[in-house]
Amino acid sequence: MKTKILFPILALLALTIFLGGCATGMTPSSWNGMTADENYVFIAGGTNVYAVNLATHAEAWRFPVKATVFAAPVMTEDGQLLVGGYDHILYSLDPADSSENWRFDQARDKWIGSPLVANGKIYAPNADYSLYILDLDGNLLNSFRADQSLWGTPVSDGENVYFGSLGGKIFALDASSGTLVWEQKMEGAILGTPVIKDGVLFVNLFPGSLVALDVRDGSVDWQESMGSWTWSGPLLVEDSLYLGDGDGNIYAFSLAGKLLWQQELSGAIVGAPVLVNNEIAVGTDTGNIYFISLDGASIRTVSVSGQVDGTLLPAGSLALVSATKGDALIVALDENGAQSWTFNPSK
Repeated sequence: MKTKILFPILALLALTIFLGGCATGMTPSSWNGMTADENYVFIAGGTNVYAVNLATHAEAWRFPVKATVFAAPVMTEDGQLLVGGYDHILYSLDPADSSENWRFDQARDKWIGSPLVANGKIYAPNADYSLYILDLDGNLLNSFRADQSLWGTPVSDGENVYFGSLGGKIFALDASSGTLVWEQKMEGAILGTPVIKDGVLFVNLFPGSLVALDVRDGSVDWQESMGSWTWSGPLLVEDSLYLGDGDGNIYAFSLAGKLLWQQELSGAIVGAPVLVNNEIAVGTDTGNIYFISLDGASIRTVSVSGQVDGTLLPAGSLALVSATKGDALIVALDENGAQSWTFNPSK
């Protein structure tokens, strides 16, 4: 299968990577970000953030934003809901009623990546090249300027915070001070979120590879290529890494970089795989959702209307889907892949 470029943004991003241009003006707003707590699913879609009651499937509230909201909302450890908009503002909302706790408005560009909440702080990546470090009251503690736009959510091991840029650099900052510990130049943009295990950082590169780096100094342990571009970061389940590419292939790698298995699906994979009911769940731009056993031997397929470009959201035994140009803003699938309920906001 030939590599599919889903949107004009992908073609532009490819030119940026290979020709060295500036990518700040490009915006991945074609799909919606979701998160959930025990009561609600929160979805950033269009110019609103919605809270949908998981028991009644009804809208609890909506929070309007003057520009697109794209990144998945994030819950803090003290019960705030963080939402970043294309209006350059990071909002803190009360998840019960959407009342605004505070807003951070010092960024100069869009919020595309979700913030990380760890170590009692908020690490918020912005397209203006900066990682903003805030306290839980929204006060700016520090900031770090990278070489290019930041689209992926950082990760932390408690000691450092790690993230990549569209310029192809991976950075490690001291989690307490926000100062640079090391940086490593890679061969392609980093759009997704890394994962960490046993002192190793696993990062996907947009041109189509998975890289393992030593968290102590950023040295590369191994790098494995895939057949096409990779947008989202890998899923880590025990001692295996799962990752999809633009040709519709899903791969399983060991932590040592050995290819365990590979399956070709129908359609490009943009969102990261997730674990639902002990199966790998991933969507494609053909509107298909695949449930795959951890060993890759068993595959079930479910179809919905629209393109499944974003990452699915596990919610208990359900898999929540928000398809681009679909018939519903949210489709909830049960453990058998059957449609449990849908949600569409009222006009």
